Amino acid sequence: MNTSPDTITLRAGCKVNLYLEITGRLDNGYHTLKTLFYPLPTPHDTLTLTFGKQGGEFTLSAGDPELESDSNTIAKAWKVFTEQTGFAPGLSVKLDKGIPMGAGLGGGSADAAAVLRELNTRAGDKALPPDQLNELAASIGADVPFFLLDGPAWAEGIGEELHPVNVDLQGLSLVLICPPMHVSSAWAYHAWDKLKTKRPHRVENTLGFLTCAQTEFKNSPRSRILLHNSFEDVVFPKHHKLLRYKEKLLAQGACGAVLSGSGASLLGLFRDSRIAEAARIEFKKQGIPAHLHCL
Repeated sequence: MNTSPDTITLRAGCKVNLYLEITGRLDNGYHTLKTLFYPLPTPHDTLTLTFGKQGGEFTLSAGDPELESDSNTIAKAWKVFTEQTGFAPGLSVKLDKGIPMGAGLGGGSADAAAVLRELNTRAGDKALPPDQLNELAASIGADVPFFLLDGPAWAEGIGEELHPVNVDLQGLSLVLICPPMHVSSAWAYHAWDKLKTKRPHRVENTLGFLTCAQTEFKNSPRSRILLHNSFEDVVFPKHHKLLRYKEKLLAQGACGAVLSGSGASLLGLFRDSRIAEAARIEFKKQGIPAHLHCL
């Protein structure tokens, strides 16, 4: 929605992980994954971008001083894009956070992708082709390239190797809950490393669920999607409330529930939209933000 010729307001939606398996650790400290990203329109961040003349300055206001630093993914996106392309308009960004931080929903990556996409749209003959834009996005964060897509994708490597897929969840309803807790991704990876040295890692089917949806990954046969997240092995023992929230989603009628990212958000899939809405209302009564998506 354009509010003036030089100002545009963007909505940056979030993502959930229907499947997340940590497959290894690289020498540089990064971890390799196999994960299924699924985009959701809410919760979302709102970005108001006001463009200035070429060679102008970048400013960011967010209401939270911690978000107004050069380390913000929005600032990084503007910096790397202008340095690589030479298209460097002045840019003032007002960020209204709707995606909770530390929730495993990729809010920072979504913001960066929204800014990159808009810059590239305005860059004219300096615009980057898709492969170069994806490479630039990956330099900001492993999840950023996903938000340049328009649908679900399997991701491998550190999350930058994307394989778009069709995920048919038609007829299901998804309830996303966002407990007011913060789970550090760095801590979660470190805890998983320590656990890995004690016992081999394998996918556990306990409390798992095979949906009625089907998808294809590379040349593998069509198979059902298993809701799974390796982080649950370390996050739930430390954050007991999150395990109880997962159990409550299942008790309220979800046919599957899983942690997203390293948490603290969780999602439940329901076959009956009325039961899903009742679950959403129940979590809201407890002061836990909850969002219903009829898929």
